[in-house]
Amino acid sequence: MNNRKKTVSKNVRTALAACVLTGLLALAACAGKKSEQPKRTFPMVTVPTIYSDPQARAEYLAMHFWDRFDFGDTVNFGSAALVTEQAIVDYVSTFPYASYAVVYEGIRHTLSMAERHQAMYAFFTSTIERYLFSLNSALRNDEYFIPVLEHMLTSVVLDDYHKMRPGALLVELQKNRPGTPAADIRFETVSGARSALSHIATDYTLVMFHNLDCGNCRELAAALNASATIREMQRRRRLTVLAIYHGDDFEGWKKHVSEMPPSWTHGYDYGHEIADSITYALRVIPTLYLVQKDGTVVMRDAAPNYVEYFLNTIINPPGSLTPPEGTQ
Repeated sequence: MNNRKKTVSKNVRTALAACVLTGLLALAACAGKKSEQPKRTFPMVTVPTIYSDPQARAEYLAMHFWDRFDFGDTVNFGSAALVTEQAIVDYVSTFPYASYAVVYEGIRHTLSMAERHQAMYAFFTSTIERYLFSLNSALRNDEYFIPVLEHMLTSVVLDDYHKMRPGALLVELQKNRPGTPAADIRFETVSGARSALSHIATDYTLVMFHNLDCGNCRELAAALNASATIREMQRRRRLTVLAIYHGDDFEGWKKHVSEMPPSWTHGYDYGHEIADSITYALRVIPTLYLVQKDGTVVMRDAAPNYVEYFLNTIINPPGSLTPPEGTQ
């Protein structure tokens, strides 16, 4: 009898354990299903078919990219922040295909919608800054970042303290913008002669700001010197390459000039105007500026390949049937 009771008790315990285990597994399964939330995706707008031209499509997106986005949903800068960040990257990537005027209005329109939630506005402005203003970003573009700073200065969600930095950055970025007069650069050559950017008579001047013992500067100088387009423009006396050192090691600079291309004009900022008055906001060295003969800035902080492409269109105008001089 005792053995029978023991067997029954054992069977009951086994059954209870099985029930408990089954219950725990069921709860775990339910908990797992409950935690599996639908994956958040960005609600893309559909571009109307009448906008078939690439520029027209880009300009439509500049104004309507965020039409279906909920700026009041905190999930969009919380658990779904990466989805929103990728959407911002996709949005910024359309800018080069649209006119600047439309991009300018599109950015301001987008940020005005983001103002509905202070934290959302902070997320948008900080993320856009990371891609348009960070030195390490492939999408970096000061001109596109300017309307962001302008909007921040008039934003109703930022107080005066939080507008100080955007105000300082805007002053920096408004210096020597493309299409505006370049600040003159007064320089001294190794021989002691003094001149200025405004005295250069060629159609264009490619200004390269550089430092001593700068590996990137040496690489850029070598690349520019190897460019057939730049050499041809120099040969035709339509381009001057002006290398400017704005540091304070005059003797070191004189020794360094011998390592630079001899066909260039080498200048030293003897008045320290660039460093003291910050006539040029040089966030990174080396930096290239392309300036027209009348002093207008054509390109600021320009990539070498864009400079070369632009100069090549000067040598070989679109539609020209005549081979460029000296190529035969």
